[in-house]
Amino acid sequence: MHIKPTANIVNFLKLVQICDSEVLFETPEGDRIALKSTLSQYIFCTIASNPDLLQSGTIRFKDEADQKILADFLY
Repeated sequence: MHIKPTANIVNFLKLVQICDSEVLFETPEGDRIALKSTLSQYIFCTIASNPDLLQSGTIRFKDEADQKILADFLY
């Protein structure tokens, strides 16, 4: 899944915190950033400031139920 270009990143990250399992941002190179980590959120915000870089990554879920929590932000 990809993040919508119009998604509010702050609200997205707030909802990530209530997910039961890990939510990952995966870069095209295969690097994975665990979005529940504060340090990783900082890195993710830096990535999000570049729309092309943000759109090139993929959101992965350890638990598919968490996908429903974040559905409004994803396509």
